[in-house]
Amino acid sequence: MMTNHTVIVGNALAGMIAALELAEQGKQVTLVNPGGPLGGYFAGLQIDGVMFDAGLVKFELDGYLNQAKWSELATYDATVRNDVGRFLNIVHEWALKYSTLNQFSMPKMMVDGAVYDDVILSNAYNSFSQFPFAKDCIAELQQAQPEASIHARQKSNGDAYETLDYATASIANHGKTMHEKIIAPYLLKAQGVTADRMLARYHRVAWLPLFYPETLLESYQGKPVNLAPTKFHYPKLSSVGAIVTQVKAEVLAHKNIHYVTQAVQQVTKTETGWQVRCADSELNATDLVWTYQPSQLLKCLGLQPTPVQETKSAIAVSFFRIKKADIRNVYTLLNVVDLNCSLYRITNQTACAEDHGDFMNIAAEFNSDYFRKLYGDSTDDAFIIEKLLAELAHMGLIAADTVPVIAAIKRIPGGFLVPDAAARDAWELDQRTIIQHYPEIALLAMSSGFFATSLNDQVVQGLHYAATKQHILPVDISEQALAISA
Repeated sequence: MMTNHTVIVGNALAGMIAALELAEQGKQVTLVNPGGPLGGYFAGLQIDGVMFDAGLVKFELDGYLNQAKWSELATYDATVRNDVGRFLNIVHEWALKYSTLNQFSMPKMMVDGAVYDDVILSNAYNSFSQFPFAKDCIAELQQAQPEASIHARQKSNGDAYETLDYATASIANHGKTMHEKIIAPYLLKAQGVTADRMLARYHRVAWLPLFYPETLLESYQGKPVNLAPTKFHYPKLSSVGAIVTQVKAEVLAHKNIHYVTQAVQQVTKTETGWQVRCADSELNATDLVWTYQPSQLLKCLGLQPTPVQETKSAIAVSFFRIKKADIRNVYTLLNVVDLNCSLYRITNQTACAEDHGDFMNIAAEFNSDYFRKLYGDSTDDAFIIEKLLAELAHMGLIAADTVPVIAAIKRIPGGFLVPDAAARDAWELDQRTIIQHYPEIALLAMSSGFFATSLNDQVVQGLHYAATKQHILPVDISEQALAISA
């Protein structure tokens, strides 16, 4: 067996970054990809030679200059919701190795046909007082205040939020009117579920907000709020997919990285490390990193995953390359609340990249089930594209007679996992089982934390593992797990 040989299983960006960083340290790495593009969701898609990102893909780098330094990387905990926010300067520094980043202009949202600065994702507090239903929201927020246990300030660590559904949290903190006018329709269009079907703690997984009611009341009243809107960054004159392509090229070219594309059938602990049995080969390693679901690792270890009935949404993305002459309004991002359109989010990736060429690349996301509710049961791509282009024209984004240079649809395999209690509990039990039996296996990306798979998270996780060679263990069970394995 090679000394300091690490086997990394999976196609996640976190694994690719860890592999590169370890290889630069002189360690031997085997990256095993059982299937899918390297980089996963962040790999982007090449369509007719043009790189698109798979919908809204961006960097959130608010205040990165005041964040933690490299020496504190070991304190990262993937199981803490949004803990990655302490390390955004590290994400920024990593991204700059591949591309200059452009802070793109304020995203917008469409409500009842009118366009406002976005509050769903971007926290544009100035928009609240402009909504036609602002008076109703003010009256509701003045009359009722949520119980302390379900106040939005408890959303990250409060005990009630372990089981609290998003509908209850949203109505309590936002009021019934805002919930019904913005939250409920957007969630129905995007994920195809009602807000009571998902856990409130994971509201941002579905891109939705959970505001403090005091902040909302001041915003609806038109008072200044001492909170800045979220800032988003995108590779200038490029794309996230293009960055991942560069990372992939470095991985495949590095002399210390061996790349294998085979399914993993079995993982066995040995006296000196690990044996990973693939379809056509056996790999021996001193260290093992896993970036797929915990349930998949349990099967390879000969253990039984937790049975669970998961709820998944039928997500799809349409990709259009359109002549600038046919563009009528340019929004970097447009969230569409209106229920008469199937599209719920439209990203002009060319505008985000500040590209001033002759064409614009647009990724428009929709839920296939909601599309069928509006237009009937059709799976014909030409029919779907026709309807989506009509929606873009109806919203005033493109000319009515636009003929795209590129028009394609990508359905997301397996859809979007709705973050409900059953899925969360099964995931956490599977991870706990792995840690109790095999705490030495490093769990990154999809195994690191329930929905700890953002672009920022994956960058930090890859760098964290390579810098510390420490397993990212949940604080509350790490000592217990290590005691059991000793």
